[in-house]
Amino acid sequence: MATYKLLALDMDGTLLNSHKRVTPRTAQALSELAAHGVPIAFCTGRNVAELRPYLDELSFIRYGVLVSGALVRDFASNEAVVSYPHDLNVALKLIEIGEREDAMVHILTTGDSFIAKRDMGRLEDVGMGVYRPLYETCAVHVDDLADAVKAYEGEVLKVNLYHLSTESRERSRRRLEGMRITVSTAEETSLECSPLGISKARGLAALCEHVGCTLQEVVMVGDADNDLEVLRSVGMPVAMGNAVPEVTRVANLQVADCDHDGIAEVVERLF
Repeated sequence: MATYKLLALDMDGTLLNSHKRVTPRTAQALSELAAHGVPIAFCTGRNVAELRPYLDELSFIRYGVLVSGALVRDFASNEAVVSYPHDLNVALKLIEIGEREDAMVHILTTGDSFIAKRDMGRLEDVGMGVYRPLYETCAVHVDDLADAVKAYEGEVLKVNLYHLSTESRERSRRRLEGMRITVSTAEETSLECSPLGISKARGLAALCEHVGCTLQEVVMVGDADNDLEVLRSVGMPVAMGNAVPEVTRVANLQVADCDHDGIAEVVERLF
């Protein structure tokens, strides 16, 4: 069996179950893996603010490839390894495009998460109701997103656009054509807009350089379309049992779903 030197985990639908929790069996398996010297990394679209509810119980996870690769963080030293922010004018244009479709616009910076106050009343309408506790506790609710972006110039790492329908999402996608950004699909009707060339794969490559391993020595586990590029980049791509068909097709291994300790199975079978 190959010797893998890093385990990278998507969060939602992968490490977290359908109730947005880490099961005891999965937590135990990961804790034991870390105790044996194998570094573990979050590899997620979330930022630091959105990880805070989990950091104490998952203190054995040292690294984070966060905000879809725009930020790589070492939690032990509390330092950023690399950071790739949006240009201010691009971030403002993304807000404008989202507002044209009455989409919920979500801003992720190096340390904070911003949404408009009005959007707290319509999370379910844009398919984000399951994340209500996260937005209630971890997001900053503002009157004007453009003002928030201007105040955090140089720190805006990703802009998410959550639409009312797939048709609305596709209209936004067409308006985004030609912009210097990377766009990926997530959730039911959303677009995740990162700086050009930034992805989970690029962030994970930066982390590998930092810890001294290669991508071929990485196990990456995911479930959604926005995991496809990073799964294709590693030596052992793993799909959760609840993964979309495209992820299953690129994976070398499929494990149980997120409600039945698929991550614990990864540790038991590969390390």
